[in-house]
Amino acid sequence: MMEEVAASVVMTEHDYGSAANPGALDAAAARIQQLEDKIKELTTELSQLKVWQVHFHRFCVSDKDILFYTRFTSRYVFCDFWEAIQPSASMVVYWSKAQKKGQTFEPISPSPTRTLQLIDEFFLFCCRVAAGLQEKVLADMFQVSVSTVSRVVITWANYLFLLLGSLPIWMSKQQVKNTMPSKFVQYSPDVRVIIDCTEVRCQNSSSLTLQSEVFSSYKNTTTLKGLIGIAPCSAVTFVSSLFTGSISDRELTERSGLLDLLEAGDGCMADKGFTIEKLLADRGATLIIPPFKMTAQFTKEDALKTQAIARLRILVERAIRRVKEYRIWEHTLPLTLSGTVNQLWTVCCVMTNFQGPLDLKGYIPVE
Repeated sequence: MMEEVAASVVMTEHDYGSAANPGALDAAAARIQQLEDKIKELTTELSQLKVWQVHFHRFCVSDKDILFYTRFTSRYVFCDFWEAIQPSASMVVYWSKAQKKGQTFEPISPSPTRTLQLIDEFFLFCCRVAAGLQEKVLADMFQVSVSTVSRVVITWANYLFLLLGSLPIWMSKQQVKNTMPSKFVQYSPDVRVIIDCTEVRCQNSSSLTLQSEVFSSYKNTTTLKGLIGIAPCSAVTFVSSLFTGSISDRELTERSGLLDLLEAGDGCMADKGFTIEKLLADRGATLIIPPFKMTAQFTKEDALKTQAIARLRILVERAIRRVKEYRIWEHTLPLTLSGTVNQLWTVCCVMTNFQGPLDLKGYIPVE
């Protein structure tokens, strides 16, 4: 009898053929999947941490460092921008590869091997454009060849040009009205855009014809000229292509495409040198400029309004100053970037919007 009981106990403890509890199996499978997902998440975080420690984190310890190397105002803003572009950036094809594929009908696939991680490529591009670091310096910093630096800069200039150029930065009338500072409402409520032109230097070409086309008498150097428009809230809302430096402000405005965006009743604030009143009138828009000379007939209110218009127009000069703070413009652009200069120009102009609005304090007369 005792032997039968013992045998029964043994069979109960080691009954491998018995059916398992379905609920327990499901719970175990779910737990395994949960752990696998956690492993993937931690692996990704570790990989990203290594990347940031190697380059971005290595050089950008403080927000001041980030501003110097990238012109983003803080780590938070830089990270937000990177997270927004990262999904499409993963499909970027190196510019040299895109050029070769452009000669065939073969589909272009993302570059399979990269010397640098994507975020490092973007950071390198920022260092070249925002900090103005030369290619040899960047090659040493990132431990890559100078040709790789050049390829990365051109690739990212074209990619960001396509990405940022597709953003609808031109603000509707209602958007302009909703974001208009009170001083504009008081003195120039119809302003849709404030415009001005600026120039960038380019390296002399061996072609005398080309030099003649881009020669600017204003700065006695070889230059290209572009037009920038901002909304009253100080956001950049229009960026023209670059034209030869000898072009007049009027012709540049006419050829830039800005006039096609203006509507009846819009006010365009500009400097006295913009002789575009008739061009604007043909579209039902008006030119807002400070008067050439104040007379004795000016009332106090007229004088205050004139002063306000002059100071409000300074906003576009400050916006241009932000663009010029991308230190790549401090030096004469090399001919190797001649095919990418428009892309670089547009990217720099649009990326200033990520620095936040300009402060109007101190630039508006107080009643």
